[in-house]
Amino acid sequence: MSPDAPATPLPVRRLLEEDAARYHALRLRGLREHPQAFTSSLEEEHSRPLAWAQARLRDDPQRPHDFFLGGFLGDALVGTVGLQGRYRAKERHNATVVGLYVAPEAARRGLGQALMAVLLAQARARPGLAQLDLTVTEGNTAALTLYQRCGFTAFGMQPDAIRVDGQPLAKIHMGLCLR
Repeated sequence: MSPDAPATPLPVRRLLEEDAARYHALRLRGLREHPQAFTSSLEEEHSRPLAWAQARLRDDPQRPHDFFLGGFLGDALVGTVGLQGRYRAKERHNATVVGLYVAPEAARRGLGQALMAVLLAQARARPGLAQLDLTVTEGNTAALTLYQRCGFTAFGMQPDAIRVDGQPLAKIHMGLCLR
């Protein structure tokens, strides 16, 4: 493909329990390559058994807003994003976008945008879900730009939200009304 040719969109689909091993491996890769981008740590995630990933990808009627999506390059899982609902009575109209990661070999192919577009469409189709939130580490310009293109707006910043190798990093809080 020439540098000026448009990238072929990569397929996106909901991840299922049988995708757990690939999901867990890609998650660990993202945490290793970009520790500053995630609130979770590689050490914490590495210690979790495969059953944790299987449970995370399994449909649960008690958690109807929870799901994870994957983007594929051939048979390889190269991107993920998830939605996690909140289920206490006063906040069940909210959900949080989590774990967006696109592997470098799939970069600049629109996969981040495609993952977010499918997530937003599925979120809008869920009755009772009215707004989404997420956090992005200050300085992660690519992620911030993507979320802004998707309609998210910043509503605050938490200084020293996470620490990576002793370095304090701020998290920008962003939200999107679905309805």
